[in-house]
Amino acid sequence: MKPEALSGASLTPEALEGAVLAQTLLAPADHHRVLFLKGKILSREDWAVVGSSQVGELHVVRMEPGDLHEDEAARRLAGLVAGSGVSQHGPVESQVRLSADTNGIFQVDVKRLEELNGVPDLSIFTLFDGQLVSKGKTVAGVKVTPFVVPATRLLEAERLCAGSEVVRVLPFLPMRVAVLVRERLETPQREKFQASIQLKVGWFGSTITEIRYVADHVSAVERALEDLAEGADLLLTAGANATDPLDPTLLALDRLGARMEKQGAPAHPGSAVWLAYLRDKPVFGVAACGMFSRATVLDLILPRLFTGGRVSAQDFNRLGHGGLLSKDMAFRFPAYGAFDTLDR
Repeated sequence: MKPEALSGASLTPEALEGAVLAQTLLAPADHHRVLFLKGKILSREDWAVVGSSQVGELHVVRMEPGDLHEDEAARRLAGLVAGSGVSQHGPVESQVRLSADTNGIFQVDVKRLEELNGVPDLSIFTLFDGQLVSKGKTVAGVKVTPFVVPATRLLEAERLCAGSEVVRVLPFLPMRVAVLVRERLETPQREKFQASIQLKVGWFGSTITEIRYVADHVSAVERALEDLAEGADLLLTAGANATDPLDPTLLALDRLGARMEKQGAPAHPGSAVWLAYLRDKPVFGVAACGMFSRATVLDLILPRLFTGGRVSAQDFNRLGHGGLLSKDMAFRFPAYGAFDTLDR
C-alpha cells in the first residue's frame, strides 16, 4: 500500500485509474452532499466528478502486489468467521454484517475472537456470547481498518479460524411439550396461564401436546407424568414446592426413577425451580405464577432446553453471574416479551 497526494499537474484522469480514494469527496457548493465515499476504487471515468469537485489535493492509496481492497478483505474475513446459522450481508462502507438465520442462541468463541482482533487491521465485533437472537438479528460486524491491507493478514486469520466456528447461532429444535399443573387455578388464571405458556413455547418453534391439571396426590401425579412423558420431548410442571422433600411431584418423580439434576437457581426472581430427567427426558418445574408473570429463571432455562442439549447443574450454577433479573438484563431473555408479561 502506497499513499499518494494528487494535486496540480499530477491530478489527471490517468492518475485516478486504480487508485483508492482515502477521503470522502464532497460537492463544492454543498458539503452535505457526498460525491464519492472514501474507499472507492477510482477509474478514468470518475474524472468528470473529481474535476467538478474543485478539490485542490486528492488523497489516494495505491494498491501494490499482495494487497487487498477493504471490501474484498472484509468479505473474506466474514467467510472465515461465520459459522452455522449465520448469513453475510454487504459489505456496506467496508463492513460486512452477519445476521441470524433462525431464532436461537448466539455463540462466540471468545478466545479466538480476541486472537483475531489481535491481528493488525482486522476488526470483528459481536453480541455477547449466549445471547438469544431472533431470525434476522444482526449478531456481528466484520471489517478491516485501512482501505487496503496485505493479504497476509487474511492468511493469519485463516490460520486462527481453522477447524472452528468463531460465531454461530445454535437453533432451537421443534419439540413436543407437555404441561402438568397441580395448582387449582381459577378460570381467568388458567386462560392467562395457557396463553402465556403457548406464546413462549411457540416462539421456540415447538408445540404443546397437552396441558393437564391433576389433583394434589402422589399417585395422580405419578400416573400423569408417566402418561405425558410417552408423547412429549419436554415436560413442564407447575405447582410443586421445590423445598418440600415430601412434595407430591418430587415423590412421584422419585417413584418413577427420575434423577434430580438441580434444585434451586442462583437468580431472582424465580429461584425456586428444579430440573430432573425422567428416562433422559427433561422435567422442568416452576411455580405456576412463574409461567405467566415477569421474566424469571424459566425464561433463561427454556432456551437451553429447546436446543436439545442436556442442561446440567453447572448450567444453573452459571446463572448467578447476571442472575439479578432486573430490566437491565432484558437482553438475556427471549424476544417474546418476558418483561412485558408482568402480572399487574
